[in-house]
Amino acid sequence: MNEIFDPEELKIRDGLVYDPTQDCKLVGAARALSGVKAAVTIVHGRPGCHCGILLLRALGSNQNDIRIVSSGFRAQDMVYGAEGRLAGTIRLCYNNFKPSLIAALNCSAPVIMGDDVEGVVHAMKEEIPAEIITLSTGGYEGPAWIGYEEALAELTRYMVLGETESGKVNLIGFKQDDVKAYADLLEIERMLSSQGININSVLTNSSFEELKNAPKASLNVVLGGDGLESAKIMHEKFGMPYVITPYPFGLDNSIEFLESVTKGLSREVNEEFIAAEKDRIKERIERIFLFLQGIYDMSVAVVGDGGRAYDLAKFLSDELCLNVKVLAITSRNHISLDKTKTNDDYFETLLIEPDRFEMNKVIKSKGVEMIFGSSMEKKLAWELGVPLFRIFYPVIDEVSISDVPYAGFTGTTHLTERIINSVINNYIEV
Repeated sequence: MNEIFDPEELKIRDGLVYDPTQDCKLVGAARALSGVKAAVTIVHGRPGCHCGILLLRALGSNQNDIRIVSSGFRAQDMVYGAEGRLAGTIRLCYNNFKPSLIAALNCSAPVIMGDDVEGVVHAMKEEIPAEIITLSTGGYEGPAWIGYEEALAELTRYMVLGETESGKVNLIGFKQDDVKAYADLLEIERMLSSQGININSVLTNSSFEELKNAPKASLNVVLGGDGLESAKIMHEKFGMPYVITPYPFGLDNSIEFLESVTKGLSREVNEEFIAAEKDRIKERIERIFLFLQGIYDMSVAVVGDGGRAYDLAKFLSDELCLNVKVLAITSRNHISLDKTKTNDDYFETLLIEPDRFEMNKVIKSKGVEMIFGSSMEKKLAWELGVPLFRIFYPVIDEVSISDVPYAGFTGTTHLTERIINSVINNYIEV
């Protein structure tokens, strides 16, 4: 029987600092807004807030497209307020970058102080021709996934109803700063194209104008449940249907993804394309069947966000026959808890947004031989002497610039190749 632990059940030992695996609300909102092309995000908060967001962005693989600035908030502003600094920053952002959208993210210090950020934005709209939005993203107000959901929901306010175009869908919940994100998107586009389906816009990896025209699509495709709130709003506001699909890791998830989308469009799935992809994957996998036998039933841990970690764990268990001893959800979404109620037996122990100390303790006790996680699990992998497969956000100690995906049918063979090579080389960085 599967073990499931939620945050309330994890007891923190006396003398230890609670170390959450999830990021703060600011990170989630910034991730969503960074995917809006030609938009600028202003972090209105202490230098540490801006520095953290900037480093996460700059140390990834999108260093030519950062678009995150600071309002210049300083210690003395804790007394007098920093509304003037924010107004000046909005003005400078427009004059220097001419963005279509400016987003001011109000962090903990100015929120507590009571800075009238909405008043500043209202006043600046008379001067600045770009759209300006503001979100309250104080760290105490919630985790990253809440910030992400609220940012996408805010973007729906600018959408306009247009003539629906058949055979077009919106992708919701796509994060362009995930490792292999752009390669994954190319593969998803290829898969949809095989069914005569085109992508209208991506929330968020599109221009602001493309996002405003999102209601022209016939269907919203919610990847792994991320961004579900925005899909619900678009359903209520524009009558747009939506489907929740798995993130297409592996063969089975990729087929389910296509079947869900085609069903949502009242179409028949192209079985010939799927059969051809199956044959292609089978031919590649048969070349290394001895290595697959070598990793059979290998104990692993999966540590990642709710929109993708469940689906990766299912692929590892059902298709590669690995033993997922621990599945740790570092950031949930609206459907994460629903997934715990299924009878799928593809993990042994499930931790939902655990304390990092407690999570590491559980993983160490399970005899794990490989970890699928982010750069944050590097020290744990080193302590255990096991390979770390970096596949979840943030990945800041490895670059990703090729067009070889982890998602979809093509990603199935690439994932398998990388996993086996990681085991063979026991690739560990100190």
